Amino acid sequence: MIDKLLKTTLHQVHVGSNAKLVPFAGWDMPIQYSSILDECNAVRNNSGIFDVSHMGRFMISGPKSALALDKILSIDPNLLKEGQGKYNLICNSDGGIIDDCIVYKIAKEEFLLIPNASNSDKVYKWIKQNTKDLDFNIDIITSNTSMIALQGPESLRILNDVIPDMPEIKRFRFIEHQFQSTKMIIARTGYTGEDGVEIILENSIAINFWQSLKNKGATECGLGARDVLRLEAALPLHGNEITEQTNPFEAKLKMFVQLDRSNYLINDTLTKIKSEGLTKKIVGFEVQGRNIARSHNKILDQNNNVIGEVTSGSFSPTLQKSIGLAYIKKEFTEIDSEIIINIRTKSIPAKIIKTPFYKRS
Repeated sequence: MIDKLLKTTLHQVHVGSNAKLVPFAGWDMPIQYSSILDECNAVRNNSGIFDVSHMGRFMISGPKSALALDKILSIDPNLLKEGQGKYNLICNSDGGIIDDCIVYKIAKEEFLLIPNASNSDKVYKWIKQNTKDLDFNIDIITSNTSMIALQGPESLRILNDVIPDMPEIKRFRFIEHQFQSTKMIIARTGYTGEDGVEIILENSIAINFWQSLKNKGATECGLGARDVLRLEAALPLHGNEITEQTNPFEAKLKMFVQLDRSNYLINDTLTKIKSEGLTKKIVGFEVQGRNIARSHNKILDQNNNVIGEVTSGSFSPTLQKSIGLAYIKKEFTEIDSEIIINIRTKSIPAKIIKTPFYKRS
């Protein structure tokens, strides 16, 4: 089974660091190195590095590249400036979310799209299926490149120690830079709730660059810490908070949907969904005690009627309490509302609270 899994260029580094490896989206990936608790604390207080090379990387270029993306993405790529990136959604014909991505505008007719690892094939097929007559190219560079996330309050300092005289990068902007005579893309984005960067670089220098970041003080982190950190920041995970059965409005992602676009394939569908109003929406909750809610746990009202379902849950090492996200019927989503979560046949009290649970100062 393991032999059939894909391996990133950094795989040998993870093995050498005695990381615990698990199958994830067809890849053999590190879930933790030391402990998830230590890795979360490192990112919140210093800096951590994550191998995210399993995520898709599509170079989209050509005369009609912007038009192709305008048909597919929930945001208008024509409004992006060169050097800018933006979070967006790719929705199916019913308005369900196929994937959430970041798109970067490299040049007038050149874009970089980053889909999730588990959805890369689906995203590729959806784009090709709905842009057949347009003159543009999709070059999948996932296997030719590596991707490293450097996250935490000390990240930019560490990056500058490794690459002296780095120009300033604003949030959701990127630069193309040289390291050891090879080109890399450094974007000030991330998935932890902390400041930091995501770096796309050639495989030939990936191991050396990873070791350089580690030598300057960055802690090696796995997917386990990444999931806890994104939950503390209330960032959605595809397959949990967002799926093809959920739409952007109930997922509280309407700010990433730009409607009234004649080219956007799902414009009319999402406009109709928006006008009809919500029956459920995503909320954050805090569990009483140290019980941990898990995905698919049922949520009950005070009369034991099922009113929703947990999408993600964990103990938060940063906040020292058990938190989670859930879809609940709209009429039960007021802040401070008391709910009951069915955890291992037990009825555990919880309370709806504001999100994000954690926000960096």
